[in-house]
Amino acid sequence: MNGNYLHDCFEAFKEVTREKYGTAYDYAAIESDVAKLRNRRPLTYDDLRYFESPRNWEFSTWWAFPPEHLVTPELKRREFNFWRLPKQEQSLIKSLLDVFKSIEIVSIILRFVRPEHYGIISPPVERILGVRRGSNAAETYLNYIGDLRKIAEHYHLVRVADADMALWVLHERLFGSKQDQATREDYSNDPFIRELRAANLMRDLIEDSTYAQLARALLRTNCELAGLLGGIAFEQMVRGRVPRSKDWDDNDLKSVIDELYTEKIIDSLTHGRWQRARRTRNKAVHMNPRPSPAEVEQLIRLFD
Repeated sequence: MNGNYLHDCFEAFKEVTREKYGTAYDYAAIESDVAKLRNRRPLTYDDLRYFESPRNWEFSTWWAFPPEHLVTPELKRREFNFWRLPKQEQSLIKSLLDVFKSIEIVSIILRFVRPEHYGIISPPVERILGVRRGSNAAETYLNYIGDLRKIAEHYHLVRVADADMALWVLHERLFGSKQDQATREDYSNDPFIRELRAANLMRDLIEDSTYAQLARALLRTNCELAGLLGGIAFEQMVRGRVPRSKDWDDNDLKSVIDELYTEKIIDSLTHGRWQRARRTRNKAVHMNPRPSPAEVEQLIRLFD
């Protein structure tokens, strides 16, 4: 997978916005209008009109800046050194958020002033990436930007904003009114995107859980995966009962369970339950036949 489909998505941004909104969004024009803010520390309320720019996109349909009488005093008390970004970006993002109270507004300002480093946080792109939630809005945005930077680097997109635009178009082609099957296949077969999404969606759960806990958590969502994880936890549990003096590592699981019973380490009731659980574990691994939800649930109950 060479990622060319994302380059195609990026190149189609204006066309797709025209199809969706009736006018082509001209982000380059906004970037040009606000370029002077890179070298100016003060930010005034009058500067905000460049970001609204109705001739270039439909800002007012989705967002609104806070009233001038609330924002201007805050702006006068602060300086924003956009040129030094992304150095000290955490403190600058926090300062902008203190003024504008909206991470979406903050992301718009950053995206147009420094498009090489930032993008606009939006539900479509968050959905594509499965963005990892932070403890606050700023942390979530930094996670979002971190993902965009990985995308831009991996697929050789020039700027972070370009990655953001490409992913927005990708969402339209996957879930919008004019879906594209070729793009869907490219996306589905893209190992880098899959790895990124898996890390975002699953890392916290995996890091905080044992195999047994994961199996229990997935039982109602994906019974077969729950069976696999439960099977791993079950074998670990069984082999954990083997005395250190015994060398049974090469014994299959059935033999280990039988030996534990023969050595009177487990009783007959446990022996029977564990052999049933072993058969469920084998079904979960070989899928011939598949384990039933009841069998997987019975396996997982061994860990209670």
